[in-house]
Amino acid sequence: MADMTGPAQDALTEAKKSTGDLAVKAGDKAGDLASKAGDKAGELASKAGGKAGDLASKAGDKAGDLAAKASDKAGDLAEIAGSKATELAGKAGDLAEKARSNMPPEVKDAADKVVTQAKNRPWVTAAVAAGALVLWRILRRKK
Repeated sequence: MADMTGPAQDALTEAKKSTGDLAVKAGDKAGDLASKAGDKAGELASKAGGKAGDLASKAGDKAGDLAAKASDKAGDLAEIAGSKATELAGKAGDLAEKARSNMPPEVKDAADKVVTQAKNRPWVTAAVAAGALVLWRILRRKK
């Protein structure tokens, strides 16, 4: 029998070399695939960030529009309230004038004196009115 150790040894060395080459090629391929996957992930993250920015911008615009509409509505309501207050003040003045004209002359003169003093000393009048309200409140509480 011929000695087969030499050719077997050569075949084993060749197989080891082929295995090493295959491992290097597999490592290179895995590195390429990982790099491509990383690039794709980066692109997707960038697109997602862009979309999120667009959505946030649209939401901000919508919030601004809603705030403007609410402000306009509040202004309209304030204008209506102001006109109603003016109307009611006018009616109160008319009623006060009617009540004054229906008063007897003695009461009318006394009321005119009180109004004149109230106009001359508003703080005193306010203090007396506040005291009367506090007294009225205390008396109502005891009931």
